Amino acid sequence: MWERRRVRIQVAGVSSLEEALFLERLGVDALGFTVRLPEGIHDGLTEAKARSIIQAVPPFVATVAITYVSDARSALELARYLGVTALQLHGDFPVGELDMIRVVAPHLKLIRAVPVVGPEAVTLARSWERRVDALILDTYDPVTGRRGATGKTHDWRVSAEIVRSVRVPVILAGGLTPQNVAEAIRTVQPWAVDTHTGVEDAQGRRDFPSMQAFVDAVRALERDG
Repeated sequence: MWERRRVRIQVAGVSSLEEALFLERLGVDALGFTVRLPEGIHDGLTEAKARSIIQAVPPFVATVAITYVSDARSALELARYLGVTALQLHGDFPVGELDMIRVVAPHLKLIRAVPVVGPEAVTLARSWERRVDALILDTYDPVTGRRGATGKTHDWRVSAEIVRSVRVPVILAGGLTPQNVAEAIRTVQPWAVDTHTGVEDAQGRRDFPSMQAFVDAVRALERDG
């Protein structure tokens, strides 16, 4: 049985101040800004625009740079410029570079993405847990090569095994929508959930009613158990 407790919520792909303030009013815990991606600028979110949005976000809301940078120098430069509280790393990032960030910016929270493609993801998650503050479990799409923002779910049984196997907070991502997030939480029991494409409309635009529904679904599960 799922243990009744508060599940944190991150909404990724934030690209406007209107959206950021709407999510803050909903009580979302973290806002994810996708920058320095392999395919370039996402939804018109330049680094300068992301910085201006982050500066306008009220206190007590975490701001996360979601990125594919692969070295400590670039990661630190990006985090300092944007003014984020956390870095979510999806690319190939050497272990030694993570240790360097720890030394230079010990206040910066590090979240490492783990692509859940099979049981081997459990071993991968264990190899990262001592060097990061949290793990985010996402879907790898072999067709596009994308690691995140695929709109697809993965095997939640593997994700549940990771939650049981590591000692750091685990964020569940990958195709989560207002319709399936409650089932995902019951199955995986993550510390937090993340949604991106799951709160977009058919044209790929951010859908405010879907964001409201996603938060409502998570909070309803907490109330009802």
